[in-house]
Amino acid sequence: MLTTFLSAQTKDANLIPNPSFEFHRNKSTDIKNAEPWKGIGTVDYYLKADKKDTSKFKGAHSGTCFAGLRFQAAYKEYMYVHLTETLEAGKIYHFNMFVRLLSESTVTVRQLGVYFSDDAFKFGMKFDEEGLIDSTYKKGISGILNWFPIQGDYHAHGGEKFIIIGNFTPITKEDFVKRNKWDLFGFKEAYYFVDDISLIKNKSSNDSLASGKPVKKKKIKTLPDSLKVGEIINLKNVQFETGTAKLKVSSEIALGELVNKLNNNPFVEIQIDGYTDNTGNEAANRALAKERAKSVFNYLRQEGVLNKMSYKGFGPIKPIAPNDTEENKAKNRRIEIEIIKTDSD
Repeated sequence: MLTTFLSAQTKDANLIPNPSFEFHRNKSTDIKNAEPWKGIGTVDYYLKADKKDTSKFKGAHSGTCFAGLRFQAAYKEYMYVHLTETLEAGKIYHFNMFVRLLSESTVTVRQLGVYFSDDAFKFGMKFDEEGLIDSTYKKGISGILNWFPIQGDYHAHGGEKFIIIGNFTPITKEDFVKRNKWDLFGFKEAYYFVDDISLIKNKSSNDSLASGKPVKKKKIKTLPDSLKVGEIINLKNVQFETGTAKLKVSSEIALGELVNKLNNNPFVEIQIDGYTDNTGNEAANRALAKERAKSVFNYLRQEGVLNKMSYKGFGPIKPIAPNDTEENKAKNRRIEIEIIKTDSD
């Protein structure tokens, strides 16, 4: 469990003012009511659940207030805000927001995200890829009509003062995906609710959850570009403290990659499999393997992953190396991700 680390992380300063839109001047339904937020177009502001929203998840992600963005073939909306402090060059900031598709939407968009800008929004501004954190899904961003996160790390060039939220494709209608493929002539509109936005400057982590040496952050790529049913992925850089199910913070790099992959593929179903070496009692090893798989499951849930997931512990069975040396035993102590279902099934 990463409870200690995650609890400490939530205490860091959020650079987004009025991040869940709970503070407002009056009962206006314009986003400008949630100061200091501003909108391009008629960006909606909700003080309570929308009557048009028939989803069982209706209402805010937290609290009572939230915002809404509309995307049409020849019209789209943005919302933006001045950060509480200017971003520092070379620093890494973690961004997160929760979005949810209105059930009445006739289309979805493939891309939705945030842009970091030195200046406030202005018509005709260029959105460079380096300034974006987004979720791009070829079959359209819809989730299961529940709130789901769009998140990622941003490497600041220094001087960024604003964030802009929206769809940044040049021709919006070309980014649409029909929800009903037989609807040939219906009016095309995608509508997304937005809530609970955060931007937190990353700090160096400890080598374990309790204490230890700082971890040097680095980018890795261990997951395949596409996920296929039956594929088994060995998370080689996920490690635990000896004899326990406590994840080392050094595991965050690999787990963070998995979080991003699953968030970008919300319909993929996975099973998390835990394995050990053959040292000690087999029943105890199976129990430990299950607890370690459960720790990974809990971490993914805490990071906002909404994919359908399960976990199992297999103990020392199915070794990938002989249990004859410490090096080989370490290879057998592993977490594997099994792809059960994909969006194409």
